[in-house]
Amino acid sequence: MSWLRGTVKEVLSGDSLTIVGGAKPGTVPAEKRLTLSSLIAPKLGKRDGTTKDEPFAWQSREFLRKKLIGQSVVFRIDYVVEAIGNKEFGSVFLPSGQQSENVSLSIVQNGWAKVRETGSQQSPYVEELRKAQEAAQQAGAGLWTKDSAALSAAVRPPAPESFNAIDFLQRVGKSKPVAGIVEAVLNGSTLRVTLLPDLTPVTVHVSGIQCPSMGKRPPGAGASVAAADSGTPAVAAADGAAAAAPAVPVAPAGPQPEPFAREAKYFSEQRALGREVRIVLDGFDKYQNLFGSVMYPEADKPASLAEGLVQAGLAKCVEWSLQMMTVGGMRLREMERACKLAKRGLWHSYVPVATGQTKLSDTFVGRVNEVASGDTLVVKDVNAGVERRVQLSSIRSPRVGVRDRPPEPHGNEAREFLRKKLIGKEVTVKMEYTRKVQAPGASEGAAPGEDRVLSFGNVELLGAKDGEDKNAAEMAVARGFASVIRHRTDEERSGVYERLLELEEAAKAAKRGIHSNKYLPFFSRAGRVAAVVEYVLSGHRLKLHVPKEGVSIAFAPSGIKTPARAAPAAHGRPAVVGEPFADEALAFTRDNFMQREVEIEVEGVDKGGTFLGTVTLAGAKPVNLGLTLVKQGLARLQPFFTAERVKGGQELEAAQAAAKQARLKIWEGWTPEDDAAAGDGDDDATAAAGEGGGAGGGGAGEVLSVTVTEVVSGNEFFIQVADEPRVRWVEDQLKGLALDDAPAPGAASASASAGPGALGVGALAVARYSLDGNWYRAYIEKVHPSEPRFEVFFVDYGNRERAASEAVRPCEAALAAVPGQAKAAELAYLRVPALDEEFGRDAASTLAALTGSGRRLRASVVARERPAAGTREKHPARAGGKLVVVLKEEDAPRSINAEMLAAGMARLPSLRKLRDPAARAAVTKLAEYQEEARRAHRGIFEYGDPGDSDDEAEPARKPAPRGGRR
Repeated sequence: MSWLRGTVKEVLSGDSLTIVGGAKPGTVPAEKRLTLSSLIAPKLGKRDGTTKDEPFAWQSREFLRKKLIGQSVVFRIDYVVEAIGNKEFGSVFLPSGQQSENVSLSIVQNGWAKVRETGSQQSPYVEELRKAQEAAQQAGAGLWTKDSAALSAAVRPPAPESFNAIDFLQRVGKSKPVAGIVEAVLNGSTLRVTLLPDLTPVTVHVSGIQCPSMGKRPPGAGASVAAADSGTPAVAAADGAAAAAPAVPVAPAGPQPEPFAREAKYFSEQRALGREVRIVLDGFDKYQNLFGSVMYPEADKPASLAEGLVQAGLAKCVEWSLQMMTVGGMRLREMERACKLAKRGLWHSYVPVATGQTKLSDTFVGRVNEVASGDTLVVKDVNAGVERRVQLSSIRSPRVGVRDRPPEPHGNEAREFLRKKLIGKEVTVKMEYTRKVQAPGASEGAAPGEDRVLSFGNVELLGAKDGEDKNAAEMAVARGFASVIRHRTDEERSGVYERLLELEEAAKAAKRGIHSNKYLPFFSRAGRVAAVVEYVLSGHRLKLHVPKEGVSIAFAPSGIKTPARAAPAAHGRPAVVGEPFADEALAFTRDNFMQREVEIEVEGVDKGGTFLGTVTLAGAKPVNLGLTLVKQGLARLQPFFTAERVKGGQELEAAQAAAKQARLKIWEGWTPEDDAAAGDGDDDATAAAGEGGGAGGGGAGEVLSVTVTEVVSGNEFFIQVADEPRVRWVEDQLKGLALDDAPAPGAASASASAGPGALGVGALAVARYSLDGNWYRAYIEKVHPSEPRFEVFFVDYGNRERAASEAVRPCEAALAAVPGQAKAAELAYLRVPALDEEFGRDAASTLAALTGSGRRLRASVVARERPAAGTREKHPARAGGKLVVVLKEEDAPRSINAEMLAAGMARLPSLRKLRDPAARAAVTKLAEYQEEARRAHRGIFEYGDPGDSDDEAEPARKPAPRGGRR
């Protein structure tokens, strides 16, 4: 057969390799798997551990890998054995100057393979191979060695049964490089690697990027076959081998990969497969997948695989993965942006998303004439002589107070901090981008609905010495007076964005500025604290001055709410109609508490920073504000009031019941039937959620800023309200307790409640989480007294774990009084496969990727599913019901609900089953994303539409029990 030419892509063992031919740019070449004629090398064990390595199998493979990987070779097919699937055997020569090295002969000479003596078909060079084997035997080379140390190390140690990415990262350290050999490229951004020197096999995902999927391989798909190159002349081979001849490529049978998946895979194979690479460990996701930056050798210098893929248009940046990286993330974003503009690879049909931003590039020198806020400066251009208003790029500082709006916490301090640093100083301003925002109203100098253009830039002090602070944004973030904006991938950002993220993490760890809640622990531990009422904000909200601490705080009695007062239209918000008796409640509180000395007991804070607890008017007959308002019919209990969570909760319940019976004030038209109607309203909201949404009761229409803390399945997860002060307070309390030194409790029986020295099912405890070693509040779900172990549910995060008895402690009463901060939720309008169904785990993984890494999301509450009426559900995961929500990143073009549909991980209910008009409108709007997945055959639509026949056969649902889920 003719001599062919190609490049060694992969070395499978000491006698087997894969060779690829030449290809035009942008195409994937054909390839051929070849076994060296007349050789038998030791076999490597299977990856699943069912077979072990034969002695010296690893050393034999490594000898051939180091010699041939990435090298141009000349080869030919000597013979084909039909009995073993038309397996091809051949001879390979490695050009070296004027001579060519017979690779088979080199392997045998070094003792890493034996000559096959049996068989009717042999290598043309079999006699030379036999002589080389005799010489290797006499020299004790390779597998012929008699050295006892070499023989004892002839077999690799077995791979561990499981790989724990968390333990590995803790042992090696984040951002620390490790060496490894790339054994396989699963797709462009996923590699199977053998770590050195301990030869541990791991799967590594390239940080910051994601390549198109290669798809699922159908059963029975064989190995790909290939040929050599396009017919360029071969170098001279041994014994007068003929010039290279073209080979005919045969298209492999295989999967149906996504567009550009083959090209991305080949790109990574060409540069990393079979090479020794350096992996900088960045982190892991919730499924313990290991992420790292992969550096491959290129011209004796390390090159980034992620950067190469992004620059070639074969990978897209993934924001949650980029945030793991300590360096290089900004460079990847810039490369992707340039690739999109060039419409290269994946972005060949890219249409820019409307972000309301425009990139700027001008630079000027000026003097700071005004510090408007912690993130806004007025700078006079010294050359042009005009003032320019500059917003600091990529940060947000608390707003300062204006005439009709009080300042946000730390707003004035942030402005004062920058004023001292910058006012009157000369600075260099590098403008970076503009953004259009809707003007709030005429008070801002624009008509309602008109767009304003904000200009963002980087401001640095001129003449600052080395080591001195000079970047204004960095100073504000480091001091805790600004937070860093989490931009979408398409958005412009600060040129020092990565540095800002580092400084923000340091400020959070040090609890500086906006990241501090220093007064809450003091108030909670101090018990009764003296205060003076400075102002009455509403019937139940007060502004108090605490002389001992020298601070003023907003305060409200726990668990109650007075009627809302009327408010005029302002800043684009519609006018609010006052509720009955709102003015009477305000008058009562002003008459009895204004500028009086009171005593407060703080139990917690709400999401707006208002302290909650009891406030009592001092005197011979103390007056409890909350209890008195309820008794007089001027306040009602909050919708989700729980007597066990509020001090004096039972008294409040009794007072409201008495006020209802006496028909006082807000209850003057109350009847017992009203409570029954309220229960039916809960049913309606639940039904709406079960059918796909719609505006219902129980919190429908509320918009929350949240983070997803736990994904249970593709449509069951837990959320935590962002910047919730009670979360930070609980963490601070737990850190202040010497829990590691406290004695472990005994386990009570499964039916017992918690008692002194023992914890039973239903008790609120504190448990140490195994992954980070920190203590968190936990609800005991099950007790194993024989082990002893507890099965616990972490009430502030929503995850579960089995904890040993020494990792569980009783919870203090003050900590137990704060409600669990993890709220159960599901995506509105979607039907998602359960975990045990096909694509169920894929759906959970997709949802985790869309919501993970602590990113802040906007949750629009469609409905709230409440526990069934008449039940006394105590489990924190179910006691508060479940929120039915639409999740969306700020400024993202579409919601996560829509992303799940477009990925083929969910489907919509049938319109004919929806009665609610709002639900029908929402489902109709989402239908385009489901159709996108159906046309592309993604996920559950891979083999058609799974819903049609099932929907037809689905029996009609029976009405759910009152208050229950449908």
